[in-house]
Amino acid sequence: MTAPTNVGNDRYLALCLLGLAGALLTGLGEGLLQLVPHADYTDVSYGYFASVPDARQSLGHFVAILAAPLYLPGYWHLTRNLAPARPRLATALFGLTSYAFILGAVWIGQRYFLATTVKAIAAGDANNALLHDLAAHNEPLVNALRLAMVIFSVAWVWLIASGQSRYPRWMAIFSPALLLGAVFALYFSRPDLGWIVLPTAMNTAHVVVFTLSLLALSTGRKRSDQ
Repeated sequence: MTAPTNVGNDRYLALCLLGLAGALLTGLGEGLLQLVPHADYTDVSYGYFASVPDARQSLGHFVAILAAPLYLPGYWHLTRNLAPARPRLATALFGLTSYAFILGAVWIGQRYFLATTVKAIAAGDANNALLHDLAAHNEPLVNALRLAMVIFSVAWVWLIASGQSRYPRWMAIFSPALLLGAVFALYFSRPDLGWIVLPTAMNTAHVVVFTLSLLALSTGRKRSDQ
């Protein structure tokens, strides 16, 4: 089975721009919330939160949660171009990723409260049990998002490599899960560099995905018009 020869139309490309804006702004918010030079982001006590000023974390909180819903139009763009001849599959993939990103928005919305709890513990106004309880009810949400990205990425590689999508086959390499894994690999292999991108790992991966999608489809459209 091969994909239709027409490439993504203006509406779908505009939706990709919204997704790209969502990835950039959510990444900015997440960076404001928790980016600390050379921090240990594997610290289960979230010690790095204590180094970020309250005002910066508050701004990051609102920027991130207000921008996160823009991922949904971005994923409508991706799924419609990933399986243009299989609308039911495209809709199922959109449903999966939308549900996962809604969970992700809930997760990022709780990061500010984890930060304030860390600071309260440092000031002697709270205890570690509260922090661990908050974390236990929050971290599973981002893990659900990561699992959804793995499932979506399997479909991404299969549909693109088999020629069923509107994307050139080289795009199969740039699945969200692989890019996310590359960010984590960079952090663990080169923490002196990886700390820059790990706090915004999901968003960093999607800036690449949405940008490449725009470039690939725009280039393909120009060729089809010639």
